[in-house]
Amino acid sequence: MAQPEPRRQVLADTVHDTIRQRLLEHAIEPGSKLNINALALELEVSPTPVREALARLEADGLVLKRTLAGYTAAPLLSGQEFDELFELRMLLEPAAAARAAERADAADLRALAGQLAEMREARAAGPDRALQSFVRQDALFHDRIAAACGNGLLRGSLERLHAHTHLYRLYFREGIAEETCREHERILDTLREHDADAAAATMRTHLRRARERLLGALPEALPDAAR
Repeated sequence: MAQPEPRRQVLADTVHDTIRQRLLEHAIEPGSKLNINALALELEVSPTPVREALARLEADGLVLKRTLAGYTAAPLLSGQEFDELFELRMLLEPAAAARAAERADAADLRALAGQLAEMREARAAGPDRALQSFVRQDALFHDRIAAACGNGLLRGSLERLHAHTHLYRLYFREGIAEETCREHERILDTLREHDADAAAATMRTHLRRARERLLGALPEALPDAAR
């Protein structure tokens, strides 16, 4: 099977990343219809890379395709789905953190420390800029841990889960950033100590508290979620 030309692949990846970021930042609202031709015109590309991008995003669950209706941005998860998302994260991420504690090298630890520093600096910026920077570095922090665990399939699975969690991070309220940074610092400490059991336990605590914070920020959006 012929491989795609490098330039074409770069273009397809760029279009995918652009649309994905717009979905995660709610520049494209959850549940809204996606017009391929309009997106192609806006991004100054042909419809082909847009179709390819939407097919990839459908595989990640960020867009939906319906017969005769085309693509729409995925709606926010229901309360039950939100609970199931965190249940799955609680199974996978502590395991990833434990493996990362055993395998993380100096470069991994420096990158994690840098992302944590960026999260802390973001709090001093304006509200919109701070939020976007914070959530980006938060996602990178978790992805770096997943990368350090050395299991590509686990990392890919977590990346898809994080995309859905990321949709809710735009509802963060004041104070969440400081709490999150403190918890990330504790996780980083366990990785520096190469303590697998402590890394798993600290990640588990962080996820439990993150879920509680998100539910607190969304009192009306997820009425059927367990509290």
